[in-house]
Amino acid sequence: MGPLNAALAIRNLNDQITAFREVVTSMREGLQKLPPDERQRVEEASTVLRKVRAVDGRTVLPLSVVTRTEAAR
Repeated sequence: MGPLNAALAIRNLNDQITAFREVVTSMREGLQKLPPDERQRVEEASTVLRKVRAVDGRTVLPLSVVTRTEAAR
């Protein structure tokens, strides 16, 4: 991977991080606008989902793995 490709990859990852941060901020703001009882139900549902996913082994991020041969195409 040449310097230009590396710079593009880093830029892409930084842009993705920024986009995820914006989504998190938006979701947190939306949660704060909910009535307390509804916010509590969302928190409880989130806790249940985290537990189920942990037991199911689905705690990884949804990332794609690209091998060097695929990247060269």
